Amino acid sequence: MRSWIYGVRVRQVQRRWVATILPFALPYNAPHSFRMLQKQEFNMRILSITAALAFGLSSPALAQEINFGNDSSEWANDGECDDGRFTGKGMTATPLLEEDVLADATDCRTAYEAGTLTLLGVASDGTIDFGNDEGDWSNDDECDDMRFAGPGMTTTPLLQDDIMRDATDCRTAYEAGLLTLSGDGPDDLIIEGVNFGNDNGEWSNDGECDDPRFVGAGMTATPLLADDVLRDATDCSTAFTAGNLTLLGVDAKGGIDFGNDEGEWSNDGECDDMRFAGPGMTTTVLLYDDVMRDATDCRAAYEAGQLTLAGQ
Repeated sequence: MRSWIYGVRVRQVQRRWVATILPFALPYNAPHSFRMLQKQEFNMRILSITAALAFGLSSPALAQEINFGNDSSEWANDGECDDGRFTGKGMTATPLLEEDVLADATDCRTAYEAGTLTLLGVASDGTIDFGNDEGDWSNDDECDDMRFAGPGMTTTPLLQDDIMRDATDCRTAYEAGLLTLSGDGPDDLIIEGVNFGNDNGEWSNDGECDDPRFVGAGMTATPLLADDVLRDATDCSTAFTAGNLTLLGVDAKGGIDFGNDEGEWSNDGECDDMRFAGPGMTTTVLLYDDVMRDATDCRAAYEAGQLTLAGQ
């Protein structure tokens, strides 16, 4: 379940409690302070969320089949779409997070095919509505709209406040070839049979791998989060090909080491190991403490066809 306490979404991260304050509980200038946070100063990831829907000018884009991504989100397979690229009755009623873009495929595809979702600000012919410039960070020469991905994006945390509210920056970068709509870019990076995913993670392209599916000298020293599974492709693939990473608990032939049952949540009938994805996963927050420590639950779900290794 998602926990809410007086407007605060609480989640446990590496035995710490991180609170993401909802808009009505924030001081007016709180999002500005989030921009100042540096990775080396904190062992937590902070994302602020609100809802912002507006329509304005448009620019052409190639219409193509929608890339729904994967089911690596913490909230995947719960019957409601959590991907902020969409809008409609099939969406979750809870606040949307950047980390769920392209990470709730089954729920969003099901709702889309049922006609209860559409892409937000994208017409049926692929024309993009960039919105307006009413965002706090508009006209700063970097795109803050989480619907997009590419080198034209800001490197600061993305806020849902900025969806369709940074039109000039995003349109300029898009027309310069520095952005695509998330999911319209290159397919997941696959090397030697390993799916590294994409670079949509908050900490991608910083020279260290943040994807907890891996282990080795190329990994970040900061706490690992489920948010970064399949979302740090360049860093992880670079370290992998250099021999500084291997897949955690997966041998050269693809055999899986499920580990042991020493996790706090082992033997509860649901898999808590963030290396996996599928309907056999828990719907609670995934912790790195549980990687390879929920063997019986994960093996049972895997053998029943309810799980795959994330990215497969």
